[in-house]
Amino acid sequence: MTSRVVNLENYVIPLEEINRATENFSSQRFIGCGGFGKVYKGKLSERWENLTVAIKRLDHDSYQGEIEFRNELEMFSRFHHENIISFIGYCNESNEMIIVYKYAINGSIDYHLQDPDKRRSITWKHRLKICIGAARGLDYLHWGLKEHQRVIHRDIKSANILLDENLVAKVCDFGLSKLGTKNQPNTQQYTNTKVAGTHFYLDPTYQESGILSKESDVYSFGVVLFEILSGMLVYSKRNIGDDRPRALMNFVRRYHENEPEKLIDPYISDQIDNRSFNTFIQIAYQCISLNLKERPRTNTILQRIEEALSIQENVDALIACATADRGFNHGIPVAASTIYKCLLHWKYLEAEKTNIFERLIQIYISAIEVLGPVMKKQSTM
Repeated sequence: MTSRVVNLENYVIPLEEINRATENFSSQRFIGCGGFGKVYKGKLSERWENLTVAIKRLDHDSYQGEIEFRNELEMFSRFHHENIISFIGYCNESNEMIIVYKYAINGSIDYHLQDPDKRRSITWKHRLKICIGAARGLDYLHWGLKEHQRVIHRDIKSANILLDENLVAKVCDFGLSKLGTKNQPNTQQYTNTKVAGTHFYLDPTYQESGILSKESDVYSFGVVLFEILSGMLVYSKRNIGDDRPRALMNFVRRYHENEPEKLIDPYISDQIDNRSFNTFIQIAYQCISLNLKERPRTNTILQRIEEALSIQENVDALIACATADRGFNHGIPVAASTIYKCLLHWKYLEAEKTNIFERLIQIYISAIEVLGPVMKKQSTM
């Protein structure tokens, strides 16, 4: 995908239409709040194809203002990618500064992680797919724009990654973003006396030096990856075992090497294959390295998470095959037996036993113990 040059005049939405869609910014239409201001859900009229939209209204008491409004408008209107939230239009009328984008019905990642019921419903594979979509969006900003340009988002966080009806990730909120060239040998392109972003997600190197680089986005994205893995927002605290309550990044630094399984959300701990988990956590930890040179490029992050998903899907396919009714041969379940023999032949079970494959073996044994004798008895009748 490439960026597109647009005529902003074609995207003006009158304040009268905004007021109608939000019922004059009714509290019943309020759906969230960010650094820019409040966000409302609304439905535009037939002229805009009756689209359901999110309407972001600048709060004049916010630390953001006209500069951020203009910045987001100029950038956002150029983006065209499946994993960037779709720009619909804007309003700059009667002292109101408003940006309108497509409504994401499933809200933001942090919205799901804060709700135990919603968190429980997002499986490990769902989480990997969400990470892949977000990584694609970030890769587009860093490497997918034309004219040798790149965008550094500067505020990557779980609240700025939205989920549509299919849980496809959409990166949003470009008010703090910076545009620059991507063909410079030194990736530390900008010096800014005012560090911008959200505390807890901020790259410590950027925070200390004031030097901004694309690697700063990578650090922030690494924090999001650990939030998704753990089901724990970075600014919250959790008690694990006898430890006192600690924040997420404290746990990550403490346990990633010796006891990384402690970082897994309990709701998905029985779903994860060890190889899928190890692949994911290795790339996530590289993202938050305090050494800029060790942080991976976005395409590498994407490839590694896709690999983690592929591993998990293959394991789940084996489990599904083993538990399916494929018939018996001399009292032996055909599917489970075939899979088990293949694994032995490949010496996979000797090299690495995982919780998933232990389940597979148990399925095989249980089928033999419970159903095998019955099938043998039937075959002799």
